[in-house]
Amino acid sequence: EELPQQQILPIEKSYRLDAVVSFVRAKDVSSHSSCEGHHVVHVRAPTDLKGKALGRQLYQIERCIAERAKDRSNDSHLNNNGNDTLNDSANFTLVSGVPLEERRHQVNEQIRKLQEKEEPDQWLLVNGFVVTKVDNSDDVRSFNAKFKEPSIVLYRETTSGAAGNKGKDEATSDEPRDTMVPVSVMETKSISNGHGPNLSISDLMNLPTQGDLVAIDAEFVCVQPEESIISSSGSKEITSEPRNALARLSIIDCRTDDVIVDDYVLPREPVVDYLTRFSGIRQNDLDVSESPHHLVTPQEAYLKVRLLMERGCIFVGHGLSQDFRVINICIPPNQIIDTAEIFHQPNQRYISLRYLTNYALGRDMQQEVHDSIEDARAAHELYMKALSLKEEGKFDDYLMRLYAHGHRTQFKLGVVNDK
Repeated sequence: EELPQQQILPIEKSYRLDAVVSFVRAKDVSSHSSCEGHHVVHVRAPTDLKGKALGRQLYQIERCIAERAKDRSNDSHLNNNGNDTLNDSANFTLVSGVPLEERRHQVNEQIRKLQEKEEPDQWLLVNGFVVTKVDNSDDVRSFNAKFKEPSIVLYRETTSGAAGNKGKDEATSDEPRDTMVPVSVMETKSISNGHGPNLSISDLMNLPTQGDLVAIDAEFVCVQPEESIISSSGSKEITSEPRNALARLSIIDCRTDDVIVDDYVLPREPVVDYLTRFSGIRQNDLDVSESPHHLVTPQEAYLKVRLLMERGCIFVGHGLSQDFRVINICIPPNQIIDTAEIFHQPNQRYISLRYLTNYALGRDMQQEVHDSIEDARAAHELYMKALSLKEEGKFDDYLMRLYAHGHRTQFKLGVVNDK
């Protein structure tokens, strides 16, 4: 007998404990001060962690051997003596002093042993700068100990929902790389109007993945102004640096030129300066009751960047170190293409995105309203321009003329250049 359509099967899920943050009290537990102590973290290290590390070592070892053999092969053509090429590459050592061939054999043997036996996950205790192994997992779960109390307990889902609850989640779960962040973070609803982003299931299934370019730009507002004093000598001394918060995040899929993220971000702290001249952000843009935009929390914006990073996307932008620092995320260097660094000569000033766009792309931008989507697209176009110039062997000369023109015009816009 079939269940009524309105009746939903219960969701069966399993969870495992992945981390525990505990507050460890000082030795004198009878002390009336409950604030004396420090925090420690117990974290689960997956069984395949060591295997992945050994795999990376093996890759680097084989790469070193291949490069060394190639270098010796080139030398042998010059010296007409190629007999010692393989021996030289085999004896070439890492800083450990162990010959590479011997190290490769050791790593392969360790990987083989790992594959032959199944070991339980290893728990680690992080206490300040000291990391130690935990032999007994019961220590992690001892929540009733007098000297400590759990502050944060993190569980991770290990099973999917029942058959009746697949649908869209199943359609969007085919991710090319293991990601800790689910694709569903791209569907966050606006806290101002309750609407979701303009992304279809097809868009979620075809999100950019490993090696795909995404153009990114972020805008900020000031949540803490600069504080300074005038010293006895009359000079200005800064006592507190200004602090900014993320206010808008725009990301474009460079394969299709579609905007996959355009979120306004509500800061956790009161805004003291909207920096409208530079950010294009106005007060009502971040007002929960008035904002017409897709307004999200800083954590939701962070998770979208984190998802694309874990999928292996390559971020293209201008001055990305500042953007990622305020977003509070660390992106691997091999996933960053920064046009501020590409169009830069050593010991010279960095060139603004607007000036580069004016000179290299022949158009002025941000004439009235600052637009982060426009900035992201411009950065991608500049990168493609640089690739084209490099392929033609003209990039170095172009960069010299760019700086020469900038010095003549004091890097001002609206001047006809002599490209």
